[in-house]
Amino acid sequence: MSQQYAPQYGIVQENSDFYQLNTLEQVILTIKNVFFSIYWMEIFVFLVFFGLAFLLEKKLNIKKPKKWFVAFNSLICQRVFSVMAYYVPYLDILNTHVPLLQKQYPFFIRLFLPNFVLDSINIIQKIPFLSFLYLLVAYGIFVRYKIPKDRLVRFNIMYGVLIISFQGIFHELWLLITGTFIPDPQQKAESALLALILWLMVMIPCFTRALFGRYTRNFFMREAIEVHLGRDGPDFIWWDRTRKDQAPKKPKKPKKPKK
Repeated sequence: MSQQYAPQYGIVQENSDFYQLNTLEQVILTIKNVFFSIYWMEIFVFLVFFGLAFLLEKKLNIKKPKKWFVAFNSLICQRVFSVMAYYVPYLDILNTHVPLLQKQYPFFIRLFLPNFVLDSINIIQKIPFLSFLYLLVAYGIFVRYKIPKDRLVRFNIMYGVLIISFQGIFHELWLLITGTFIPDPQQKAESALLALILWLMVMIPCFTRALFGRYTRNFFMREAIEVHLGRDGPDFIWWDRTRKDQAPKKPKKPKKPKK
């Protein structure tokens, strides 16, 4: 019998009714739960205000506020999408290590698992192939076809793809070692805590860089990701180059003969 997180307590509990269904019924029930949990009224109010703003802009021909509004929203969308690129890898880490930590370190878990994260982990547990779907969409569509055009967003998407790819290897090794050589639950919890802290040392800088719109300073990772992103056009300049470096060099002046 599988386990599921209880968002109100932040712990794992049994949910036999859900797991008695077959896989197709579980997926359909999960989609229904996600669909009906969306705040449709708030979305409708937002669309109404957005439509009114569009009509007023067309009627009054507002130019400068429109440019500021578009630039501000572009910046917000860039940072939000950059941060969300690491959300699925973060959930995959928590879903692997948190079940062993819930009894021994409950306060530590609540620090990194607010209610919306717990709800997302429930979705991952109900749809176990979500990580593969993330890799398929992120690399096969977003990175392959350069969607979106903003390079910072695609950079963070590719960074998340690399993280979740390495997670599969390290998670399998960690589960094999702890399951074979660490039978004590307390020791398993301590090893899970150590592994989670190490992964958080990787994920937290990723979140902060994405939030502040910065690239990693690690030349190896930067080069590995930039190779997958490719060029953004014929005039594209690589991250470690400048226009001065790519400009044709001026011929050196001949040295004057010594007298």
